Amino acid sequence: MSGGELTLGALPARLEEQQREIAAQAEATRGRIAELIPQLEEFDRGAEGVRISRPLGGARPRR
Repeated sequence: MSGGELTLGALPARLEEQQREIAAQAEATRGRIAELIPQLEEFDRGAEGVRISRPLGGARPRR
């Protein structure tokens, strides 16, 4: 057997380890998404403010 092969008895333990690693990565990703959502909402509010304050049709006031 080479170094990369698992015995049939070791396979369930390795699968459980992989499952724990993936679950930890998923939880970390969920946490990062939760951090980013307020930032995205703030950017949306800022963009909306720019849209509201920009002159309609790009027309400039005459002098």
